Amino acid sequence: MPMKDGNPEIKAHQAVYGALKDLDSETTRRVLSSVLALLGMTESSISSAATPAATTAHEVRSASSASISSRPVSLIELMQDKGPKTNAERITLFAYYREKTEGFQRFERRDLEPYFAKAKLPPASNYGRDFVEAVKRGWIHEDGADSYLTSKGVEAVESGFAGEPKRRHAGTSAKSKGGKARSSKARKSSRKRSR
Repeated sequence: MPMKDGNPEIKAHQAVYGALKDLDSETTRRVLSSVLALLGMTESSISSAATPAATTAHEVRSASSASISSRPVSLIELMQDKGPKTNAERITLFAYYREKTEGFQRFERRDLEPYFAKAKLPPASNYGRDFVEAVKRGWIHEDGADSYLTSKGVEAVESGFAGEPKRRHAGTSAKSKGGKARSSKARKSSRKRSR
């Protein structure tokens, strides 16, 4: 069945071909990758389309490099790369991992708790407090089963939590000028003397 000249698919093919025909293979790859990103697509999402076989050693190496870079990152690799220091940061990283690697954008508070074991970490001693801390910092929006990682949370993880102040947990004792922890008895005694 012949196609009509006004067919939008034919026009798109002609426009793309006309734009790319004079470019070298590396520039063509970059342009196509950029266009896919602008369209919200990835190369793997169109992998069912037929592609010509690589014919040169350079093209074979490029194809091999692309397949290695498209491998998913494990949770432990992500932890090592981003270096979260607190449980609130770890919980935020777990939400990031669920979204970016596993494809789950929504979660409940309890859905992230098993990721401590997946990351080969001991369980959080006060998971609820740590989750609430991530919410207070604006990294996670809590809404029951529709909780999600915020844009601020994505930025925090991707920056490796750079510039985030490290907060002490409740119960951490204050340090005196000499660097030793003071007991509550010593603090009370100090207050009485200052009166």
